[in-house]
Order: sequence, then C-alpha cells, then structure tokens
Amino acid sequence: MGLLALLCKKRMYSNVGRLMKRWFFLLLSGVMLLAVPQLQAQVTTYTDNFNRTALGSDWHVDAEWYQIVSGALDNTLTVASWDYYAIYLALTNPTEVSYTFISTGDLEGANSAGHIMRYDLVSKSGYFIYRRYGDLTLHPIIGGIIQRNAITIASVAPTQPYPKPGDVMKVVATSDAGGHHFTLYINGRLDGKLTDAAKSYGNGTTLYGGIALYGQRANNIDDFTVKGTPPPTPVETIGVTSPNGSEILYVGSNHAITWSSSNVTNNVKIELSTNGGTTYSLLTTVPPTPASWNWTVPNTPSTTCRIRIADAVDNVPLDISNANFTITTPPDLMEVTSPNGGEDIYSGTTIPITWTTTLVGGSVKIEYSTDGGSTFNIINASAPNTGSYSWLVPALSSPTCRIRVSGAPSGVPSDMSNSNFTMHITPPDLTVIRPNGGDNWLVGAQQEIQWTGPDATTMPAVNILYSVDGGGTWTTAAANELNDGAYTWTVPYDVTTQALIRIEDASDADPFDQSNAFFSISTLVRLLVKDSSGQPGSTGNKVSIVLDNLINVRGLSFRVTDSPNLLTAMTVTPINRALSFSVTKVDNGTHVTIYMVSMSAGVITVGSGPIATISYDVSASAPVGDYAELSLSEVTVADANSLPVVPDLVDGKFFFVMKGDILADGVVNDLDLERAIELLLKTGAPMTPTELLCGDLDADGDFDLIDFMNIWEMIY
Repeated sequence: MGLLALLCKKRMYSNVGRLMKRWFFLLLSGVMLLAVPQLQAQVTTYTDNFNRTALGSDWHVDAEWYQIVSGALDNTLTVASWDYYAIYLALTNPTEVSYTFISTGDLEGANSAGHIMRYDLVSKSGYFIYRRYGDLTLHPIIGGIIQRNAITIASVAPTQPYPKPGDVMKVVATSDAGGHHFTLYINGRLDGKLTDAAKSYGNGTTLYGGIALYGQRANNIDDFTVKGTPPPTPVETIGVTSPNGSEILYVGSNHAITWSSSNVTNNVKIELSTNGGTTYSLLTTVPPTPASWNWTVPNTPSTTCRIRIADAVDNVPLDISNANFTITTPPDLMEVTSPNGGEDIYSGTTIPITWTTTLVGGSVKIEYSTDGGSTFNIINASAPNTGSYSWLVPALSSPTCRIRVSGAPSGVPSDMSNSNFTMHITPPDLTVIRPNGGDNWLVGAQQEIQWTGPDATTMPAVNILYSVDGGGTWTTAAANELNDGAYTWTVPYDVTTQALIRIEDASDADPFDQSNAFFSISTLVRLLVKDSSGQPGSTGNKVSIVLDNLINVRGLSFRVTDSPNLLTAMTVTPINRALSFSVTKVDNGTHVTIYMVSMSAGVITVGSGPIATISYDVSASAPVGDYAELSLSEVTVADANSLPVVPDLVDGKFFFVMKGDILADGVVNDLDLERAIELLLKTGAPMTPTELLCGDLDADGDFDLIDFMNIWEMIY
C-alpha cells in the first residue's frame, strides 16, 4: 500500500491521532518531600471547587495564565508550554492530592498534566509525577525546572486505561526508611507506585502540593483536594541584637542599633534607657526592615544603658537589651587606617602609613610586624603626630604583616592593622607563558610548560601545579623544579575543558601566576556503546560500537558487560571503516571480550561512527520499561605504529521495550500507526526517546519508512 493510501487510512483514526501532539517535561518551581513527622500531624482535608471568579490568596500561580474558567481551573496560555504552574497554599505538607479532569477536555490534555507534590517555595526543588499514556514517571525538580531524566519509571498494567477527561487523579505520598514513595490512583484504582530510594529531594518542613497543566490544551481540572496540615499562624517577634549588653559606646561615635524581626508589619520604635530599664526616652520610629538604624551616641554617660525596640502601634512584640551597656566619654584613641589588612606592598616602594587619633601634637612610634603582630620592628621611634608617614618598604617577604602606631614614648594609646597584609620582594613578575588559555593538550603527550620571571639567583626553584576543575583544587606536577623557564610535562589522564597551570616560588609560593584562561586536556580516541533496545524474548538485537578517532587505529580490544545479566551476545560484526578487520569474541557469560585487528596491516582511518555491531538475544524475563547497563572496560587501543593510546570511554544502555508499541501502552495497534504517520511526516510533536526506542525496529538509530512499514506489517 502506498503512503497516500496510508494517509487516507489515517483519517479513519484522526480522532485518536490528534491526541499525540506534544511530549512534555515541565519547567516550574520545585518540590520537596515531607519530613515524616509532618506527615502525621493535624491532618485535615480541603477541597477547592473553583466556584468563583478569581483564585485568591490560597493559590500561588502565574496569574496571567492560571485562571478560573466556567468553574474550573485552566491554563489559558494559547501556545504550547509547560512553563507555568499552580500551587495550593491553604494546606501544608500534603499526604494526598487529587483532582478531576473536566468531561469536556481532550485526551491529550489529560495526558499532558501532572501532580506537583511536596513543593518548597524557597528551595524550588522536589518531585513531579507524570502519567502520560503508558508511562508513569517520577521527575526531580531542581531550581524550578523539571528534569527530563526520570528518577524512576513504573510499569502500569496494559489493561489500565490512560488518563482521560472525567478521570479522578490521586497521588498519595509516604516516606519511610526505604525512600520517598508516590502512589497514583485513577478513579480509585491503583495505577502504579514510584519511589526515590535515595531521598534526594523533599526533606523540608513546610511543603505544598499543586498541579501543572499544559498550555494550548483543554485539560481544565475541578475539585482540587488536598489532605495535609493547616499553615501555622505567623508569630510576630522582635529581638535586639546590638547593643545587647556589655558594649562600651563613646559619646559622639556612630553605632548601628540592630535587631531581628519576623512578621512585623508596623513601624518599630527605638528607645534608650540610662537607668537599667526603669524609664525610656524615644530615639526614633523606623520601618521594621532593614533591621538597622545608625545612631549617634548622645552625651548621656551611664553604665546602666539599655535599648528597647517595640511595635510602634501596640508595643507587641517587644524586646530589650539582654544586659546593660555603657556610654562614656572617649579616651585618647589611636586607629591605624592604612595599611589595615589585605594590601599587597612591594620592597623598594614608598607607601603612606596613616592613622587617626584624639591626641593633639606630640609624637608617635611606628612599627611593623612580619609574624601577625607577635613581634614588632621599629620604623620610627618618634615621628610627628601628623596622621601620615612615608615608609620605604624593606626587602622582606611575608603574608602576615601588620603596622602598629602608638603614643611615644609611653606606648599609649595604641592600635595596629585590623588584619594581615602582604609584603613582597620586588620584582613580583612571574608569568605563565604556556599553556595560557585555549590550548588543547592530548592525554599522554609531552608538552612544554613555559614561564618568565625572576632569575634563578633571585628565585632558584619553582613549584608547578595543575587544576582540572577551574582552580577549585590543585595537584603538584613538579616540586622544587629548577627555575629555568621551561618544564616538560607528561599530560595526565584527566580529560577536561577547565585545566589551568600554576607556577609559584618554591620557597614560599610568592610570587606566583597561573594560566589566564582554561585550556583543554583531551584524547585522540573515544569508544562508546550506543543506546539500543529490544523486547523480552527477542533475538538479533543490534548494539552499535562507535569509534571517534583523530588518528588511524591499528587494532583494539574491549570488554562489554551487561548488568543485570539479561542479554546474551551472539555475534559481533565489523562494519563501515572496520569492515576489513577480523573479529574474535570471547563470551564469559556476564560479559563479552572483543578483539578487532586487521590481518593485512590495515587501519581504521580517522573518522567518527559505528565500527561494529553486537547481536544480542534478550531474556524472556527482562522487565518491560527497565534497562540493562552496557559498560566498557579492559580497553586497549593501538595506533598505526602499534603504540598504545589512552581512550575516552562512554557506556550505554539497552532498554527493554515492546517493539512497535510507540505509545508504550502494552499493545501494538492502530493508535501506534497513527503516531508513526505523524513521526514520519513530522506533522506532530518531536519524537520522544521512548518513542524512538519502541519505533526503531531496524536499530539504525532513526525512525524512517522502513520502521513504519514494519509496524504496518505487525498490525496487518
């Protein structure tokens, strides 16, 4: 039968064929599972029947799209999108969430919606339960985005109808030592159970449930029902944090009065007591946030001062400093202002040492320390008290330097730098020349690292370090290497695009420099197992071995292990660039070892693509919807000179599916043919990974006319 005839037949099934228009993975704010104690406390049930015109404060929604239409909740977006959601706020920590698809919706709409369980408004992470035709999947929500890779996939009975208009969808959430569990019921009938055994998400304390509807579909819902606990009543609190007791504040100085607060909406008043809290005088009235007010300390000396902060309307809530603090006249003060910590200064340069003081006239002693303030060396024993002194930095190197300025000769008052600064011996110029960013170095190759800097007399040796994570961690490539500007490095097997080189003085790591930008470490050869599929009990399922090589390959051997042991490797066939190679297969039951070599001294030329296929028989006991891991190990690759090359390895998966069952509903029928026509003509939604695995009957990695005709023959 020709394609035109098939398209004519398509009209016979148009009502069903139009149902498969989109595959969906939702982008929205996150979900978290409930802590077990929360699931057991004060459980009640609320139902929203949407018999009003607006959602109101019980819902957290994108109001532009989620609206009440004819007494039902609708995503009114007119383009295909899952970027919007609705979260029910009236109950927290839901153990059950259910809703009803309105009877006037459409089938695709009912299969393009799902439950949001255990939603955390703050972290935006959790779980999304998705029942689409024959698939029941659990997806994590991370950073507000539903991830396409499911945590788990549950099998559903082939006889269980998929969601349709009028159906009641309910999810029950539980948690125990075995993981976080979600059980789906359709019209009160058990449909399937999903579990995250790792409890990766959903470990918060205040969580919510909700719904995700797909725009451009008639999938309105009614009677949204949640079983959970009412949100706690907000409690207003205020807590004074500074001054909170024992502080000494000087008349005329500035001090930030700070506090903490929660759920306070009125202004707060700030009051001062100088008699231990017997009486108070008003300082100011300010909003509760930001929780800070800059206060100029008044001329009211006292050792029994307290601050009181309260709601300005009714004095509730209220808090007082935990203990008395002191307001006093300032003594003679000294404060170093520069260098005051964090600076880098260099020998042979002149820098200003600055300070402030309440002393008038006289002289000051200026000192420096190279050990964090444990000992000091005199710079000037009697310098004029002008607030500034020009210092010629000596030839010293230390990262723990401080300046101290004190009244001379008594040493009172005194102050030193708040934290350490660094002194360097000039010149500091140490520069990485190669690799300095953008280079691509191959694993196992010998590359010359180059740098410039002080000569070997000034800096005899260097340490050479490398990072493969953008500078997060460093590994020593060479220690106490002669400072001659070059080092031959054997590139390690650390494939990355974020490599850096760092050169430093071997004596104290100062000076140092690193690559200005990332360089790459890559391999000449990549070997991978391509994902494939087959149905339980089937034979002759092809799995492709793909070789991406930038050099000619003389031969290779590798082991492929399937786990769990549900596959039997029957034959191995060289193809394409390896067609002239001889192949030997050694089967050990749980794995197969394959040797590929040209007996005529030929090579696998530079290129990319499959070089061999392994034909697998699938155990009849293999569970539909699950998969086996196909992992590579014991790999040896030889170049054209028979020298070993370190490859990059990529494992694959073998999925257990029913071939031809594109809709994954347990049967191959006209509905699968309808979807096959859409996929062949590219008139519907893009093909999902599951659809490709079920529809690619000839295992060539694509869905084409051959696959379509095979499905046709299966049905007719």
